[in-house]
Amino acid sequence: MEVMSINSCREIDRYTIKEIGIPSLILMENAAKEVVDKIINIRNNFVVFCGCGNNGGDGLVIARKLILENKKVSVIIVSEDDKYSEEFLVNLNILKKITNEIIYIKSIEDIYNLGSFIQSYDIAIDCIFGIGLNRVLGEFYIKLINFINESFKFIVSVDVPSGLNANDGSIMGASIKANITYTFETIKRGFIEYEALEYLGKIEVLKIGIPNFVKEKNSDRIYILGKEDYKKMLKKRKIYGHKGSYGKVLVLAGSKGYSGAAYICSESCVRSGAGLTTLATTKYVQDKLSSKLVEVMTINIEEGDNLEELIKKSNVFAIGPGIDNEELYKDIFIKLVKYEEKKFVVDAGAFKLVKENKEILDKLKGRAIFTPHPGEMARLMGESIDYIENNRIEVAKKFAKENNIVVLLKGYKTIITNGDDVYINCTGNSKMASGGMGDCLTGIIAALLAQGHSLIESALLGAYAHGLAGELASEDKYSIIASEVMENISKALNYI
Repeated sequence: MEVMSINSCREIDRYTIKEIGIPSLILMENAAKEVVDKIINIRNNFVVFCGCGNNGGDGLVIARKLILENKKVSVIIVSEDDKYSEEFLVNLNILKKITNEIIYIKSIEDIYNLGSFIQSYDIAIDCIFGIGLNRVLGEFYIKLINFINESFKFIVSVDVPSGLNANDGSIMGASIKANITYTFETIKRGFIEYEALEYLGKIEVLKIGIPNFVKEKNSDRIYILGKEDYKKMLKKRKIYGHKGSYGKVLVLAGSKGYSGAAYICSESCVRSGAGLTTLATTKYVQDKLSSKLVEVMTINIEEGDNLEELIKKSNVFAIGPGIDNEELYKDIFIKLVKYEEKKFVVDAGAFKLVKENKEILDKLKGRAIFTPHPGEMARLMGESIDYIENNRIEVAKKFAKENNIVVLLKGYKTIITNGDDVYINCTGNSKMASGGMGDCLTGIIAALLAQGHSLIESALLGAYAHGLAGELASEDKYSIIASEVMENISKALNYI
């Protein structure tokens, strides 16, 4: 699924109409049919709010098709200045010949007069503004949008909730709070921003006849993958596979007070299919965990137990969970990056070591996955957390590109990027909002990397499986903890 900016959405429309020759009126018919097919059996009465542009034109066609299905429909045309698009007028003239239930509103007084009229309708269909809205709305539209939100229990928005900026997700004075948004052909760029989430409701993408090659030609290279994409990506376990077939991971994690992070990361790595997992940690943490980590080997880095030998034999290093600025880890990290054929998953406490030791970052180019949360990303880039949250795609992409690494920026709708392509992960939920989840994710990604997946594949599959395991664990629970996610990792991977 493509995620597109307003300009790209306009260009795919233009190319389809002008270059391929599919008239915009046909695209409107297609769009309306797809929406009507979705809502036809929800209720029997609808009020359709239509602006004066092509989004309003979609609304007029939707109203016509509902009327022809014997539904009770009223149309409310919203325009302060009677400036209608050509396609809008074509559909308005058709509609006038099949219904008299058309009301025009132009003023705040007209809005107030709708009060008693709309009480007999169950569903509002919002077709006031489309993707083109880029200005703060005036008082008339703000009052109308607030009136619709307050008057209807169920609102369907067509393409974009009116008042929402489709580019950056900001609210242009006021926005419709949709229960469901039916958007056409692509996810809009603004839909993945946090501010937009409470206005979109459930999102469904409907195809209206724009060829895939047109979208690919105008792609912003931001994607949401489907289950089939992950299925193709995940390597199947070979019939004759043995522990040597699935990689060796060395986890460098843990310090006093943070032994749980080392445990969760190591255990998650084992449960994600790594052939051999070893935890390299402090003596304190080893003493606490050596009997608990039944399937994981442990070594004490303070005494250097076979560390050099393990480094040589391991093909992936996961470093950072539970590291509390240990000087010892810095020296080991500097040693690890000298092994040029090894791959890395970098998280948590290791980011401070990277920030303070530029030679480490320079030597990680082309072979590392960074998994920061917004606070860690802010420290890495020297920006505020608000800046990171408001520019998640841009900052992740910039950092990945500049350092030739894969960045997985954690949060709702996790961002994964190699600096060129950006992917949005859609699994997981807020029931997973508890300590240790990031350590779990690091372990999963390290195991996938060890099993022969590329950097970007490991990050994508890791985020997807982690979120899916959380969904499985939380089906009948209010909230969950990392150990419950761990118990479902293998099930999630098998599901994929």
